[in-house]
Amino acid sequence: MRAGFGQVSLMGMSVCVLALGISAQVRAQEVSGNVGLVSDYRFRGVSLSDEIFAIQGGLDADFGNGFAVGTWASSIDQIDNSEVELDLYANYSGEAQGFSYGVGAILYLYPGSEDTSYYEFLAHVGMNTGMLANTVGIAWAPEQDNLNDEDNFYVYYSAEAPLGESGFSLLGGVGYESGAFGDIDSDGDDKIDWHLGVGAAAFGVDWSLTYIDTSEDDDLSDETIVVSLKKSL
Repeated sequence: MRAGFGQVSLMGMSVCVLALGISAQVRAQEVSGNVGLVSDYRFRGVSLSDEIFAIQGGLDADFGNGFAVGTWASSIDQIDNSEVELDLYANYSGEAQGFSYGVGAILYLYPGSEDTSYYEFLAHVGMNTGMLANTVGIAWAPEQDNLNDEDNFYVYYSAEAPLGESGFSLLGGVGYESGAFGDIDSDGDDKIDWHLGVGAAAFGVDWSLTYIDTSEDDDLSDETIVVSLKKSL
């Protein structure tokens, strides 16, 4: 199962993040939202929507000093009694010596289900080399009851580069995952995922067409092409 804090800790963090969100609505310098549609909700290469389309959307509050909080949701294939993933997160980001960076925490909730929520800490560093925008990041979920007392570690590299003056960008990346979610097909090997695609903005909508695959021999993590549409509000 997917995982969480234990009932008291999970509730405490939920209240804390929600309190930050309410405060953000009052004090944030900028509040923004987004809505989107994907042909398949793939998370680190694995389909969480049973390989069908998913509706998604989020709300972010930026305090203007590097701190931000937000929430994001997506329809998913049913997990216990839940058909929705709801994420609550907080992060700090900035720039120094030509690098961008960010650190944060995220809580994954599945309303209506029990013993499935879990939390994760994240960090990333970005740098531009010529026209190529590079990002290296890590995500770590400590041992939790809902992760069967396992932890989970994910490291990734992603890049984006404009395709001349066409308005299109080339997107790509690769990730490695070990731990609670690192062996989907139970063959003893950790998961590797990768993607390659193109993206553009037109008529106020960001869209992308992406090929996604993993090293796992499983129906929900096999190769696919995902179409994504997203509009900022």
